[in-house]
Amino acid sequence: MMNGGNKLYIYKDGFGDIYKATAAEEAAWSEEVVSNALKRVDKETNAIALRFAVSDLIFHGYEDIDQLLFDKMQMAAPVRKIVFASLLWTIKGYEKSFAIIYQLFLCYRDKYIDEIFVALQDFKDNMSARNFVIDCLTGEDPVAYNKACVTVSMWSYTGMPELRAAGLPDALKQKDSPGFSMAIAQLKQLLFL
Repeated sequence: MMNGGNKLYIYKDGFGDIYKATAAEEAAWSEEVVSNALKRVDKETNAIALRFAVSDLIFHGYEDIDQLLFDKMQMAAPVRKIVFASLLWTIKGYEKSFAIIYQLFLCYRDKYIDEIFVALQDFKDNMSARNFVIDCLTGEDPVAYNKACVTVSMWSYTGMPELRAAGLPDALKQKDSPGFSMAIAQLKQLLFL
């Protein structure tokens, strides 16, 4: 139950040889995990816990997860809306996800900037998000600039190693250096091939 019903952890923790649950017991536990996850999706305000609840639903094959997320997003508080939009992008490639997050950035920049940029770490394949990150790197907002540097660094470790190979995460952190404009040009080249 602690791991959302993912039996792999039982074996990883060394208890596979003594695990003797029947298929009926596992099915009952799965129903309980799904029921608890649905409750968490309804009420959870912590972004990480909300992601875990959705992961539990996905693991247990909950049908229409994308419709559930879309429905919950409609009347959600901003932080929940950020998570739902990000998950819809990750799960289904929902094209309007970045637009939703960008709108929240415009409306709630000061309050939810951390949550917004954490969500952008999942958007490395979204062209609008890439343009937004470039705008933040070249703009005059020092907070957005720093967050965009972290985002590029995260992208380099989560599926875009070419950014790391080019040394861009470090080069972009030196905005006042003469090599910054060259680093931006190289980043654009890698992001918009």
